[in-house]
Amino acid sequence: MTHFNEEASPIARLIGTDAKRTVGWVYVWETSELSILWINERDAVAFIDPPLCPERLAKAKATTPEDVIAFLAALLKHSP
Repeated sequence: MTHFNEEASPIARLIGTDAKRTVGWVYVWETSELSILWINERDAVAFIDPPLCPERLAKAKATTPEDVIAFLAALLKHSP
């Protein structure tokens, strides 16, 4: 039986349109699943800091909902 931790690790911040404020966090689980913790879902996101590497996003596709992958992939195009 495989045992997984019940906690994820933060790997990036979602930065608001003012380019200063953190509006959410991207977390990764041991299964490679990516999830988002919003501070306020109504806030718009401008980019991810630091940008996710394409390898992490590709690995996460097997365990992460498609809408989360699409959202993060779109943000990567706008990351500095």
